[in-house]
Amino acid sequence: NGGWGEDFTSCYDKTYAPNGMQAYGDGGSGVVNTSWALLALSMGKCSDRAAIQKGVRYLMERQLSSGDWPQEGISGVFNRSVGITYTSYRNVFPIWAIGRCIAVYEEDIGKV
Repeated sequence: NGGWGEDFTSCYDKTYAPNGMQAYGDGGSGVVNTSWALLALSMGKCSDRAAIQKGVRYLMERQLSSGDWPQEGISGVFNRSVGITYTSYRNVFPIWAIGRCIAVYEEDIGKV
């Protein structure tokens, strides 16, 4: 679907969670995780333009008519058992990621 995701259960299981955010996001992806991936890839000037375009498109398609993004599952875990979700993450990180991608991949993002 163009996005990225992770499952917080990997923190307390101490193993890779192969199904991403299957139970908590959208088809295994989430807006916060996709935003984090796009921020990292754009900072490293990733040459896979198609992946960047798909990630930005995923964020744009998930944006609600109100301008917000949906509240999804857990964003992080500490002490291996305490899940945390900062409600502003779902809006701050997508805006930041899209803006960064436009700045770094201007000609490619215009095609989204």
